[in-house]
Amino acid sequence: MYSSSPVSHKDLCEICGWERADFRCPKCGRLVCRYDKGARYCRACEETLCEICGDAYSIATCYRCGKLVCDKCSVRRGLLRICVECLRAETKPS
Repeated sequence: MYSSSPVSHKDLCEICGWERADFRCPKCGRLVCRYDKGARYCRACEETLCEICGDAYSIATCYRCGKLVCDKCSVRRGLLRICVECLRAETKPS
């Protein structure tokens, strides 16, 4: 519904820039609207979190499974990274 009260630029969502912000992301501190609010964090943070631990920001993609991984949940192999889950599967005795 349209509100006649003016919305200050500082009250707008820092992701879309259009809707009124009503949530502050506890991860990055962004002010976001209801559409850009995720389950725990803002959508921007949730899309870039490590898919293994879910807490740290991802720095790479596992070359084997394609998951976004952070530094602690992956191991560097040359220029690539492999996640700890795929590493365990590779080193598991048959």
